Amino acid sequence: MKTWNFPSSAFLLTILCLFLSHGLFSQENIDSLDIPNTNHANEDSLMLNMQDSVKAKNNSNADSLDASVHYFSADSMKMNLKEKKVYLYNNAEIQYKEVNLKAGYIEMNFGKNEVYASGIKDSSGVVNGTPVFKDGDEEFESDWIRYNFKTKKGIISNVTTAQSGGFLHGEKVKRLPDGNICLKNGYYTTCDEDHPHYYINLTKAKVIPDDKIVSGPAYLVIEDLPVPLGIPFGFFPNKKGNTSGILIPEYGEENNRGFFLRNGGYYFAINDYVNLALTGDIYSMGSWGLNTLTNYKKRYKFNGNMNFSYSKLIIGEKESSIYQNQNTYWLRWSHAQDPKAHPNHTFNANVNMGSSSYNKYNSNINNNAYASSNRLRSDVQSNVSFNQRWSGTPFSLSANARHEQNFVDSTVSLSVPELNFTVSRIYPFKRKNSTNSNFLSKIGVSYSSNFKNTLKIREEELFTDNALKNFKNGIQHSVPVSTSMTLLKYFNLNPSLSFTSRWYFKSLSRYYANPSYGPTDTIWSGVYTDTINGFSHATDWQITVPLTTKLYGFYMMKNEKAKIQAMRHVMTPSVSFSYRPNFSDPKWNYYQNIQTDSLGNRELFSRFNGGSYAWTGIYGSPPSGKYGSMNFSLGNNLEMKVKKSNDTVITSKKISLLESFNLTTSYNMAADSLNWSLLNITARTNILHIITLNFDCGYDYYALDSLGRRYNKLFYDTSGKLMRFTRASLSAGININSDSFTSENKQKKDNEAEKQAAMAAGFNENYLADYVDFKIPWNLMIDYRISQIPTTEFNKEKSDYVFKMAQTLNFSGDLNLTPKWKISVTSGYDVESKSITYTSLNIYRDLHCWEMRISWIPLGFYKSYNFQLNVKASVLQDLKLNRRRNWTDNI
Repeated sequence: MKTWNFPSSAFLLTILCLFLSHGLFSQENIDSLDIPNTNHANEDSLMLNMQDSVKAKNNSNADSLDASVHYFSADSMKMNLKEKKVYLYNNAEIQYKEVNLKAGYIEMNFGKNEVYASGIKDSSGVVNGTPVFKDGDEEFESDWIRYNFKTKKGIISNVTTAQSGGFLHGEKVKRLPDGNICLKNGYYTTCDEDHPHYYINLTKAKVIPDDKIVSGPAYLVIEDLPVPLGIPFGFFPNKKGNTSGILIPEYGEENNRGFFLRNGGYYFAINDYVNLALTGDIYSMGSWGLNTLTNYKKRYKFNGNMNFSYSKLIIGEKESSIYQNQNTYWLRWSHAQDPKAHPNHTFNANVNMGSSSYNKYNSNINNNAYASSNRLRSDVQSNVSFNQRWSGTPFSLSANARHEQNFVDSTVSLSVPELNFTVSRIYPFKRKNSTNSNFLSKIGVSYSSNFKNTLKIREEELFTDNALKNFKNGIQHSVPVSTSMTLLKYFNLNPSLSFTSRWYFKSLSRYYANPSYGPTDTIWSGVYTDTINGFSHATDWQITVPLTTKLYGFYMMKNEKAKIQAMRHVMTPSVSFSYRPNFSDPKWNYYQNIQTDSLGNRELFSRFNGGSYAWTGIYGSPPSGKYGSMNFSLGNNLEMKVKKSNDTVITSKKISLLESFNLTTSYNMAADSLNWSLLNITARTNILHIITLNFDCGYDYYALDSLGRRYNKLFYDTSGKLMRFTRASLSAGININSDSFTSENKQKKDNEAEKQAAMAAGFNENYLADYVDFKIPWNLMIDYRISQIPTTEFNKEKSDYVFKMAQTLNFSGDLNLTPKWKISVTSGYDVESKSITYTSLNIYRDLHCWEMRISWIPLGFYKSYNFQLNVKASVLQDLKLNRRRNWTDNI
């Protein structure tokens, strides 16, 4: 075989002539060739450069390509001019239109418009650079591939491609011109390991991109062990984005409701902004349910979701003692406006409402933290709000629709609508651009107006005609005026005057009826109330003048080396005077002094408060009696300053020993008796940012009579003690976790010490990078409350009520045994009944592409357990093993 030596120019000319004669290069690409100088080459092949591009002439060859083919190799490239082939070695790459192919070795056949790619074995026999093929959004990896650029057909060996949230493997795969893929002896899995933990073995299958995967007989394989679960054929959706389709129900059995199919229905992918899921439940013993869930989102505008559920609950047989038949419903709606949508108004909604028994009996609530919190709730609240403010003005408006539901007494409270118009604080006497401030310039005025239309009714009467008749409404206007000044440099005086006006559309008129005989010979007598329709109003005002100051006490440590450097005690005494006239005076016409019996006894009644037997204004009425009170309060705060040592400098930090210790009381100078109010004491502190303590107690200056009523006799005069104890409570909240006792500085020192020890033992400096720091993240929350409160039982010997002590203990926590194991528990203890409260235990295990959950409620009404082993990926959400004992079996 001959070996030719070409000079650089002759070499270039020969190559160009040969390729132009075959129509492989266009004239425009001639100048782009960069041919290296070679000393010799094979007779039938020439060593060329490592990067080039080719473009075929459409008019010279019908089979030629219609676009440039760009190719590259990091090592070398060979051309066989006789066979029209190019060989690329090491990190080779080809780009043709949207087709990109990378591999360790690529062989191009321009005569057939074909390409062959594979990996390259190294000296140890390991294959590197296996082909990676990409056509648009489609991408896969294989052992080898043969592909025709012209027909877009291909043969692929041992291919792996991502499909619909999973991975499709095929031993032998054929790619068709329309992009469809036919494979033989393949499998589908959502596990991303090279050797997957599980897969669905497919004897043969066809993949239609962005549509579906259809297979022949298939069976499940877990850890290379075939499972006796097979199907004659398979159908897997393979569409991108939202797609409408059937929701497969879950099945099972309950003792009291029978066999069931749950959460089956249809999913509607309406558009890119809205979707809807309609699902239903059905039980063999008559229970059923319907559920709707919709999500919506408009970028930079708003987002939200709405869920409505209705169920027919039938438990047991009609003749059994546990038989129940009831209808329950629940509505949840959450809506949030994006802050960027509009600078001056917002609309938000958070609605939770439904039957009181829904959370108790709803079968779709699993044993998790969300279910526990809902089952144990005694009430729920809802609010739909719209807020508008006008830029450059002090005006703002808000409209709300509020709802509150009490599950204990089954009452519903509505406020529909509730309007608020406010004018923020303005200073009418302040001059523009003036830097001088005086008494008048600090006078500020604000205004607020509130309209309410409220209803409180039992749940079963909510959708009846009686509900519309019991709505109460009114308007309240408030105008506070205040100013501030400094007296003697250290005292702050902040006088204020507040006006409150209540507008109603009803009022009350009372009268006393003399004894008489009614239609049934019954004696009628007493006070009667008439409700008068029409506009009415009541206005009151009050003056308050508070005087406050601060007293500081410091104690500096004499020893400079001491850890504690200083102590500081801050006292905030306050004295205020409040005055309000007697609005029960007849000149105001807010109250009526009515005879109540035949003996001539009289009682004061408000024209706007009918108690529980008649109409009552939602804003109440102006207070009765003259009020001139001196209010006293004393606030305390105790802190210390300690040294904080770092590696380079010594700094200090403040530690709060007593966040607050407050005493408050008042003396009403205008009252004819019982002038002193209760003495209230509150305290709060935090220990090591872990334990939070709150304390509250009350004392009364006055004694009680034989009927348990306060009377104008000091407790000291009857017992020799200064005050009478009325109540006390203490709560301790503990919140600790794995990072609570480790400071950042300590962690740095520990890491440095560990590094030094590792290097001393012979490890290199990269030891810590390879070291797995086995930590156990954990979290623990404890809430303990103890209180002493009076009962309704009165002890005449001690002239005081009998007190009882109530204690509750609740705790919850979680523990990560390893990065894959997590345990969480919630429980409590009722000291009074000596019983364990609601308890739940949850265990979670991450199994890479699978997950395991165990939920257990060991005692109580909701005693149950649930075990579930399932695939993580939602595309195979029905591939799971579930074992449960439902709480309804306890009924």
